[in-house]
Amino acid sequence: MVLYFVFTVFLSATLLFSVQPMVAKSLLPVFGGSSSVWTTCMLFYQTVLLLGYLYAHFVMKRVSRRMQLIGHITMLIIALAAGILFDTPEAPPSATTFPVPWLIPQLALVSGLPFFMISSAGPLVQGWFARTGHSKSHDPYFLYAASNAGSFFGLLAYPFLIEPTLGLDSQREVWLSGFGVFIVLSFGAILMTRKGAKDDPHAPPPEVLAPPEDTERTQTADQPITWSRRLRWVFYAFVPSSMLLGVTSHITMDIASFPLLWVLPLAVYLLTMIIAFAVDAEKFVAVIRRPMVIAVIAATVLVLASEAQNYAPLPALVSVQLILLALVGLTGHGLLAKDRPGAEHLTEFYLIMSIGGALGGVFNGIVAPLIFETTLEYQIMLICSVSLIPWQSIRSIKDRKSKKIALLTRYGLPLFSVLYMVLMGLFLGSLIELLPIPASDRPIALFGFIVIVPAVLIYLAWSDGIACMLVLAVPLSASVYDKLTDPRIQYRSRTFYGVLSVVDEKFYDPEIEQLMTVRTIMHGTTNHGVQYLDDAFKDVPLGYYHINGPCGMGIRALKETKPDGARIGIVGLGSGAITAHGRANDTVRYFEIDPEVADIAQDPEFFTYLSDAECEVDVALGDGRLLLEEERRIGEDPYDMVLIDAFSSDAIPVHLLTDEAIQLYFDRMNDDGIILLHVSNRHLRFQPLVFELGKKHKAYVMRYEQQRDEIPDHMEDYWFPSIWIALTKDTTSAQALLDAGMFQQGEPMFDVRLWTDEYSNILSLFQ
Repeated sequence: MVLYFVFTVFLSATLLFSVQPMVAKSLLPVFGGSSSVWTTCMLFYQTVLLLGYLYAHFVMKRVSRRMQLIGHITMLIIALAAGILFDTPEAPPSATTFPVPWLIPQLALVSGLPFFMISSAGPLVQGWFARTGHSKSHDPYFLYAASNAGSFFGLLAYPFLIEPTLGLDSQREVWLSGFGVFIVLSFGAILMTRKGAKDDPHAPPPEVLAPPEDTERTQTADQPITWSRRLRWVFYAFVPSSMLLGVTSHITMDIASFPLLWVLPLAVYLLTMIIAFAVDAEKFVAVIRRPMVIAVIAATVLVLASEAQNYAPLPALVSVQLILLALVGLTGHGLLAKDRPGAEHLTEFYLIMSIGGALGGVFNGIVAPLIFETTLEYQIMLICSVSLIPWQSIRSIKDRKSKKIALLTRYGLPLFSVLYMVLMGLFLGSLIELLPIPASDRPIALFGFIVIVPAVLIYLAWSDGIACMLVLAVPLSASVYDKLTDPRIQYRSRTFYGVLSVVDEKFYDPEIEQLMTVRTIMHGTTNHGVQYLDDAFKDVPLGYYHINGPCGMGIRALKETKPDGARIGIVGLGSGAITAHGRANDTVRYFEIDPEVADIAQDPEFFTYLSDAECEVDVALGDGRLLLEEERRIGEDPYDMVLIDAFSSDAIPVHLLTDEAIQLYFDRMNDDGIILLHVSNRHLRFQPLVFELGKKHKAYVMRYEQQRDEIPDHMEDYWFPSIWIALTKDTTSAQALLDAGMFQQGEPMFDVRLWTDEYSNILSLFQ
């Protein structure tokens, strides 16, 4: 019997934690591959999990064994039927500024009812075991170990086992089969309960990760359940939940959005809850808080030094963020474990915990994108995380000397930090100029002064939550204020797809002996287009699209084969710099999923590539692949070139690099057409994948990878090295690409499995 219940709860936890990345991955293509898809999915699943806990509490307290046998099993069968019927997510034909209202209904339709029923399984299965009359039924908490093991197996099996081997349809079939097995096991578990069993005082609370009862905690357990105590529980759960989503966004924003980078933070978060409830929480919180402060300082340094974060090696970037999440999670969940009430209140305790977790999802997934122009919620959670440190009660300190030290810590350090930042702003910039430091190293020295002193002050304040919070708020607030008042930033906006900024930079060009101004559109930390503001040069394409780069080579080859004009379809707009290559008899259509990007590119107050274009230009709003499929369906005129320049995070969205996507591009082109793909990335090598795609479609594969040392010194600030690959089935077009400077792609250094709409494995492309 014990093994039966162990396997049942293990299977339920595995199903619960594997369905989330599976469904999120299936929804990525229809919402442009945005990393915000996962944040919204987490919001949805945390909310449904809360509802599942409420359902479990109701069933165990109010529903008889007979009704559980009939009603609950019927609900499970209905959930299985819903999972079978609703398998294909749908999206609106064009993107909107805030797709969350469309995304959440899709999640509810595709997985809402199955997830709801599975989320209630942990407490229900353990409650059933408690009513079996087994010799161990009085203490069913050992089943939590099986639940935790299932949770980890489900989380880690997806990116390392399921995704690399199974397509989405097969994944779904396996998951639904597992759900069917769980229904049978649940039926048997209910049959094993004693007839006429009433409410069992030993029935565990509705939480997968509940702890065993600690008999040494009688003093805490006996404290009254006041509203202030309930609010503390909400806050202790809210901070790690919000930090989980903030860290996940930070990791995925500048790399790529795919299951492994979703699962790792979630696994760390889950592990912190397991550890916090398995150890002596009182001692554990006291030990962990200083390392947490150090991790917060490290994360603050990354926030203040955006360039350091931008160019940090992937392992270092991911490691710092995961360590931060681990320590904040251990602190918040440790405080929860320390303050948990007696057994009679555990149901309420875990329900309030789940409310705090759901509020973290609401804050990051809905509130923050609506009210903040940047990812300010991450900085706010850094401040909130140090406020988890216990607050000293100065009045309770009897020794005068200790009281003075406490007052100095709480108010003196923050005041000094404020004065330091003010003095630094007024004088430090000019003082740096007087130091015997090379001009190239002065920004580094200035950054050191900005970071080192506040970091030391934060560390000194580590024993007082209020003091640490006030000190940390000073540099972070100064950083936010600096960004908001930075005269270089002409415009900033936050959409579902990320943070957009329009930034002006001045530099001296020694080649023409003139001070130049360039304007850049940034998506997070990724550059999406550059333009000169000087009238004499504003029509010159810059960035990844300059005339001597691989993009320029591909377009020169097109012009060679189409001297009378060409029709070009471009997925991804940016600043619209590619338009500068156009001729009067060319026609260019852009496909852009983010309406805000389209507004910026078409506004001559920001960029003039589109408004000054010689060629005919129009912009279609929506996901590029979906719009191309719609064009194919209605039979619109074909293109001479399909150019893929769309980026979500720092990579092309997966659904634009599958076998079916490449076939679509060829279907939308003339026989001598060229597919031109921008595959630059700091962490991933797309060349082997594109080579396999080209070979599958019997196309010539041409490539050019421009290195930084190929760019003249005076152009390195506004010509960017990049990697572009061209595919064509026409011999004349292939020769034109060779003549323009590209090389025919040889066998890549490593092989990858061909991506399809059913299968993709971005982990195989890491350099």
